[in-house]
Order: sequence, then C-alpha cells, then structure tokens
Amino acid sequence: MTIIPVPIQFDNIYQNFEKNLKEIYKNSNNKYSYNELYNMVYTIIIAKKDINNEEPEKPFKIQFGEKITKFLDNSTHEICNDIIKEDDVIKAYANQWNVYYISSQISDKICVYYNRSLSYQNFSNIKNKMDKTYFVLSLEKWKDNVIFNLKNNFDNILIKQILESIDNERNNGTTTNKFIKEAVDSFVKVKHDNYNNKIVYGHSQKLYEDEFEAPYLENIRNYYKKESAELIEKISIEEYVSKVLTRIDEEVQRCRYLCVSSSLQKVLEVCKEQLIIQYKQKLLDKFEDLLKNKQYKDCTNMYKLLSIVNDGINSLASIYEDYIAKYGFNQCKKLGNIKLKDSKAYVDTLIEVHKKFRDITKDVFNSNPEFFAAVDKSLSKVINTPTSGKISHSPEILAKYCDFLLKKSPKVTLNEDEIKQKLENVIILFKYIDDKDIFQKFYSKILAKRLIYGTSVSEELEENMINRLKLSCGVEYTNKLQRMFTDINVCKDINYNFKEYLKSKNIKQTVDSNILVLTSGSWPLTNSNITFQIPVELEDNINNFTEFYQKEHNGRKLTWLYQLSKADVRLHMEDKRYELNMTLYQLAILLLFNNEDSFTINDIVNQTQLPLSEVSRFLKAFIDLKLLNAPNTESLDTVVTFNKNFSNKRTKIKIGMTADNSQENEITRQAVDNDRKLFLQAVIVRIMKSKKELQHTLLIKEVIEQSKSRFVPYIPTIKQAIEQLIDKQYIERVNNDYYTYIA
Repeated sequence: MTIIPVPIQFDNIYQNFEKNLKEIYKNSNNKYSYNELYNMVYTIIIAKKDINNEEPEKPFKIQFGEKITKFLDNSTHEICNDIIKEDDVIKAYANQWNVYYISSQISDKICVYYNRSLSYQNFSNIKNKMDKTYFVLSLEKWKDNVIFNLKNNFDNILIKQILESIDNERNNGTTTNKFIKEAVDSFVKVKHDNYNNKIVYGHSQKLYEDEFEAPYLENIRNYYKKESAELIEKISIEEYVSKVLTRIDEEVQRCRYLCVSSSLQKVLEVCKEQLIIQYKQKLLDKFEDLLKNKQYKDCTNMYKLLSIVNDGINSLASIYEDYIAKYGFNQCKKLGNIKLKDSKAYVDTLIEVHKKFRDITKDVFNSNPEFFAAVDKSLSKVINTPTSGKISHSPEILAKYCDFLLKKSPKVTLNEDEIKQKLENVIILFKYIDDKDIFQKFYSKILAKRLIYGTSVSEELEENMINRLKLSCGVEYTNKLQRMFTDINVCKDINYNFKEYLKSKNIKQTVDSNILVLTSGSWPLTNSNITFQIPVELEDNINNFTEFYQKEHNGRKLTWLYQLSKADVRLHMEDKRYELNMTLYQLAILLLFNNEDSFTINDIVNQTQLPLSEVSRFLKAFIDLKLLNAPNTESLDTVVTFNKNFSNKRTKIKIGMTADNSQENEITRQAVDNDRKLFLQAVIVRIMKSKKELQHTLLIKEVIEQSKSRFVPYIPTIKQAIEQLIDKQYIERVNNDYYTYIA
C-alpha cells in the first residue's frame, strides 16, 4: 500500500471492489482479503489524478460515495423483491436482514478510511450527500427500500403478517416465532447503530415506535377488547380474573421477548384498560362474596389483578375493612348481653377475629400494609362502636378480663406462660380502644381490690401487665398503678414496725390485724357515705395503730375505709368449727350474737349505726346461709335469731354480697368524665402557654392530637373547656376566632 497519492484508473478499481462487495452480501461467510479491499478504498480516497494525470471532474471520494450509494440502493430493492416472492414474508425478511446487517458491518470495516475522511473534509456543496458513513448509509437504504417499500407499495405486508402470527399465538397458546423477534429487532437497529454504539440521527426508537410499536399496541387493544367482552358474559368472575392474569402474563413475556424495555409499560396500560379497568366495578362487587365463601385463591387472584391498576388496592382494602367489621359485629352479636358478664368469651371472640384476618392478610394478600391497616380499622370500629346504648363497654370488659387472668380463682387453670400470652392478647385489643382512660379507671379499681385483698396470681404477672401498658401509652399512664404496688410493699414494713411498737409497749391485741396505709392520690378509692360504728372488739386495734402512725408520720391524716375491710372469723359450733370470710359490716352484725341469741333489726341498726337498707342487705346473706333466721329483713321489729343448729358441708365459707355493679360502673364513668374535663383544660392551658396566640380551629386540632393517646374528645366538650378557662381568666377570646394566653 502506498502512502503517496498516485494516478488511478477509478472505474477498474471500483468494478473490482464492487465485485467483491457483492460476494460479501451474497454470503458473509465467503473468504475475502480485507487488506486488499481496504487498500482499494484507501487508494481511491487519497488519489487526486486519473491515469492520464488529469484531475477528475468530481473528486474520486465523491464518485466512490455515489457508487456505493447506488450499489446499496440496487441491493436493497432486489432484497425487497425477493422477500415479497415468498409466502412467509416474516421468515424471508428476517433471513435477508440478518445477512444484510452482518455484511454491512463487514463492509463498513473495509470502508473505514472512507468513513474517516468524511469527518475532516468539508464539501459544502454536497455535504448532505456525503455525511453518512457506509454503515449508516446501508441502514438508511434498508429503511427506505425495504421497510417503507413493503409498507407503502405492498400493503404493509410484513407488519400484517407479524400481527396475524401473534394473534395465532394468542389463540393457540404457542410460543413466539423467532423470525418475528429478528424482524422487530431490525426496526430498532436501523435507527440505532449498535455496531458503533452511537445514535445515528434523531430519536433512536422513532422508527420502531411508529412502524411496529404503534400497530402492535392497537392490535393488543382490539384483540382484548373483543375477548374481554365475550369472556365477561360467558364465564364467572373468578374464571375471568384467572384468565386475565394468564393473558397479562403472556403479554408481558411476549413483550419482554419481542420489544424494547420502554414498550412494557405501554403494553400493560393497554391490557389494563381493556381487561381490567372497564370491568373494575364488576370485579369489586364480587370480592366480598369471595371472602364470605372462603375462596381465598380467587381472592389472591383478584388482589394480584387489581394491584396493577390505580386505586385498585385501596378499593379492595375498603371492601375488606367493611367485611371484617360486619363479621366482627356479627360475632359479638352472637354473644348478646353475656359479654358484659363473660369477659373471656368477648375477648376470645375478638382475638379470634384479629388472628383470622391477620393470617388471611398474610397468606392471601401478601402481607400488604393497606390490608393490615384495614384489619386495624375494622377492629377499632367493632371495639369502639356501642352495641347497645350510647357507650362502648369494651374498656370495662377488657379490664374485667385482666382481673379474670390475674386474680386467684379455681376457674383459671392456666400456668404463668399461658397467662402472659393471654395478656399479650389483651394489649393487642387495648391498642384499638379509643377510650384508654376508661380502661385505666376500671383497671385501677379492679387492681386495687386484688392488691388490698391479696388475690393476685403473682406480683410478677401484675408488673408484666403494667410494663406492657407503659410501653403502649407511656409512663404517665401507669404512674398511679406503679405507686399502688409501692404502697403495698411499704405496708409490709409498716405492719412489722407496728407489731414491734406493740411489743415495746407491752400491748397484746385480742384480734390479729393487717392494716394497709394507701396514698389517697394514687388509689381509686373514696370514703363511703355509710354511717358505721366500729365494733368494740376492734376499737383498741384502731386506736393503737392511729397512735403509732401519727408518731411515725406527724401531720398525716388517716381516713379509715371500712367498706373495703374484710375479716376472717372462727365460728365454734357444738360439733364443728367453721372459718367465715366476710366484710367488716357483716362482722359488726355477727359479733352482736356473741352476747345474745336474738335481736330486732332496730337493735342491730342502733348498735352498728348502719342504715336499714344496708342492714337488710347484709342480713340476707346470713339468712341465705341459714346462719341467722328471720321472717323478713324490711321491718325494724323483725326478730333475727342465731341458728344454734347451723351446719354446712364446707368448713371454710365466704359470705358473698351481691354487688351493685351497674351503680359502681356508673360512678366510675362519671369519674372519668370529670377527669376528662380537667385533662382537657390542662391540655388547652399547656398549648396556649406554648403558642401564646392560636386560632380556634387550630386549637381544637391540637387538643384532639394531644388527647387521642388517652381518649378521643368530642368537640363540644373541648369548646366547653375553652369557655371554662375563659371564665377562669387563663385565656381570652380575640376577634371572635383567636385566643390568647393571659394567665
């Protein structure tokens, strides 16, 4: 190869070059001399004069460009004519394209010096014809003379056959023809030079999008518009959903095989529009029936299908929420009024509902957060919606269930681990309760009784429950509960010191006693309005303890809660000895019979100072036990006689009292209402002290936000609290819609 330009006979060199070029395009596997062909191109490009040592009318490079353009033009026309002669145009096109594309790559390497020369010589008058490399020129000729020729002059036969073949694949369930893949690839490669990894010109996928993607999407639209209309009428919704999932999966696989990645979302949008969106309401209407009939596989299919459309998950979750709420209400309705008496049945029912639908959400709906939220919202509705009357009894029932678990009872045969699991279930339900302050009030009252009477299963379990409540609601929520435990532990030391005090004074008590000193602000206890004269037998105990305690704690006042006191009494009969457990009020009545065998009710009232109604109630318990005899308990003149022939199979007898739970519950709820009023006032003051000035609506919003951890306040109650604070001159109203802090 010469570096210096020499005169050439252009026609002879090019004819020889084109002859070899044709052989390459006939069969790219043919042997050829790369160096020889490269040298031909190089010689032509650098030559300045012809064999006669004269300069040509056109530079040889220009002539070479025109010649190869004409060659490619003729070759692609011949290829197009060969393609349309075949019945299977797709296969013929794919085969011709593969040979042409590889041959163009080979030829482009041979013409590399020609390509390079285009970048540093500027022929201004013919630039538009000469600015394309050989490879780019070959692709452009394929586009114009094969792709567009088949489209414009042969009724777009290639695309039509491709789409017909795809329809046949859909109808027969066959796999995609590899020749279709190769044909589709040609639309991408013609516009994008993968060989040199450069965008040739313009939008790299425009030819693909215009000539294949657009008709392909229209084909999908028409096919599934027709099929969906037929299927929705012929088969069940469950079968339709299953069929659509299969169809969409097929289209996704086909698209990933045939198309560029950007087409996948477009294909999905068309499929969703034709197969899902236009029938979305019909699918949703069937969802609840699937849940009712436990067709969980079909539910999963429905979930998978609607999860790919906008708002599909939300719509399903809303139906799921309503269904769970209905199911929960029905399960509670089956319990009737028994749930107020049998807290275990109520809690077990709610836990069963919770576990059932949490498991369904996990197994059927792939643990979707929207569906877990639906479970939570529906259970919150069930727990907080009043089933009868104007209030929800759930906080009260849940507190009673805790008492059932934590109180010593022969009915409870659970070990500590089982009780802990049950308490965990309580916390699950507790988190759904809006009125957590009501639960706290009932729980503290019941806990107080367990601690006072020593009926807790174990202190560890009690503390375990309080720690769970603390984690759920914070330290402030459980402060008083923990102080109650502190008081009980302190009382052990107090009673020990009291006994030591009696020894030091050489005082012997006729009655053993265990006295609990409880902090008034920590315990949900109030003094009884019932008048009462302490029995003489106990006066010394009370006086001695009062003297002892006031010496130890000067300035503290003791208030004796006789209504909570209990006594263990030994009853000696002629043939048997009994141990009776009773209230202090009952003890006061029974001790009278140590001196006399009979009393009128008027005598009992006078000596105990108890009201007649209370005496009558206490006497009924003794009469039912047949320890005392009386014709009635309403008249003051009625004579009550001790039964000397009393006998009972049991030696340990607990003399129970029928508690007026409805009145006690009403008092508890009234206390909660009072606490709420004070709480709301405190919250408002705290907010206003921080903000100084706040608009009415924003103040209401802030109060609700800060209160919801304990209860959800009613707006009228908040307004009432605001008015009370205005009256107390903590805040003042400005411009009718703003409040300022002035305290």
